[in-house]
Amino acid sequence: MHALHDPNPNRSPDRPALPGRWLCRSVVAGVLVAASLAVTACGSSESPTILNTEKVERAIEHSSLAQRGKHAQVSCPSGVHQKKGLMFSCTAVVKRDSTRFVVTQLDGAGHVRYEAR
Repeated sequence: MHALHDPNPNRSPDRPALPGRWLCRSVVAGVLVAASLAVTACGSSESPTILNTEKVERAIEHSSLAQRGKHAQVSCPSGVHQKKGLMFSCTAVVKRDSTRFVVTQLDGAGHVRYEAR
């Protein structure tokens, strides 16, 4: 596993994991998603391409339902540049439990992998 950059600097590093997490790490750690999630940015060729993070949200929601039978509300940041190796976090909430997902862009074409942390 690669070292991860935490895009949420306000989160305490010693915050304990929630004991009742609805997605256990061992199940989700094996999830590899390589679906095309690209969206083309408007403007000139010099404009950065923005990743369609709404599709990432839907993919995580689908995985939660398919693997755990849980309906999750997932939120990812908008305006994420589409670039190989770039990482960001999304949050999935089921009832009062939340799980952070680290999303890694596998290439510059919008393919991603996500993992619960």
